[in-house]
Amino acid sequence: MNTAFRPGRFRTLLAVGALLAAAAAQAASGYVVTPAQEKSIRVGMTRDEVRAALGRPAHNLKYRTEPGRTWTYGVVGSDTKVFEVDFNADGKVNSTHVVEAPVN
Repeated sequence: MNTAFRPGRFRTLLAVGALLAAAAAQAASGYVVTPAQEKSIRVGMTRDEVRAALGRPAHNLKYRTEPGRTWTYGVVGSDTKVFEVDFNADGKVNSTHVVEAPVN
């Protein structure tokens, strides 16, 4: 087994670790989610469960025609897509979907 120190490999691992840490920190603070995080959200989850899984939403909206609130998150790697979590009047997840964000 060759256990020699290789600076090139160390730098690569360090760079990958830094990128993963940055993505995790951004996702933990809210606003942006990964595809794996999107898949973890299920119908019937409470707002507290969603917040624990995804962090703070970028937007917490209440549409007049909807019974509950809609939380929106950015999608990692996309400037145009948002992940929406729709809640019913009881504060439980009613549906989730990814949509194209409106361009201003």
